[in-house]
Amino acid sequence: LDAGDVVVPTVRRRPNGANDYFERGEPDMAPGGQYHERGIEGAHGFMAEYFTSPAEFLVEIPDALADRGFLVEPASISEKAFEHAYAARSAFDWQPESALVLGNGSLGLLTLAMLEADDRFERTYCLGRRDRPDPTIDLVEALGATYVDSRETPVPEIPDAHEPVDFVYEATGYAKHAFETVDALAPNGVGALLGVPEEWAFEVDGGRLHRELVLENKALVGSVNSGVDHFEAAVDTLQSLPEWLFDDLVTGVYDLDEFDRAFVDDETTIKTAVQFDSR
Repeated sequence: LDAGDVVVPTVRRRPNGANDYFERGEPDMAPGGQYHERGIEGAHGFMAEYFTSPAEFLVEIPDALADRGFLVEPASISEKAFEHAYAARSAFDWQPESALVLGNGSLGLLTLAMLEADDRFERTYCLGRRDRPDPTIDLVEALGATYVDSRETPVPEIPDAHEPVDFVYEATGYAKHAFETVDALAPNGVGALLGVPEEWAFEVDGGRLHRELVLENKALVGSVNSGVDHFEAAVDTLQSLPEWLFDDLVTGVYDLDEFDRAFVDDETTIKTAVQFDSR
């Protein structure tokens, strides 16, 4: 790195002392208690004019991507989920054609755009629970995907209403979706779970789900955080996405003196950011 380079920092840092996960360059795979997360647990975040970081945790991005650098981290989360999903199917010739994103928040919509840009997927779907007119539904359909209203078509009914899907990306944090993903999957399909739900006890037909996983060769993987290689992949992916997507996805970028506007939650807001004028 040279002075003046534009960089994006990864999130995890060594706790008090190193451990094998950091030594192997796999901090994103460290279990709880063996890392600090900037802005989340054990260390302050990056919402400041200046911060310091070891160079190994900084990922260079092109100057042209500087104004959208805040999208690299969420995109990297999806890059890791994709990697783990494909790894779970690597024992055979898996050729997915359809994908379903559960959740039409900013992460779900960004992930949907990434899947739409992937030539391996011919058909994509996005689950939400909003009424038209709505900017997230407009964005889903502008990407060429099919919007699925969960109030009309719950996740287990998607195979009958549309089709069983090869890949499910869960970004809702709604605990039942983890189990309902099994119902939505096609044989040999895989679901990536990224939501982190609160404690919630409910009944499920464990025998039926177990049978589905075994007899139909289905799989579920959990994924959290991401590493430098996922950040680098995210940089490449973001540069390949259409320009109009960012205009529709990012509904507000605010200066520090109006940061509170970035946290307004209404039906027109999708993704916001706070900017610091230090360049």
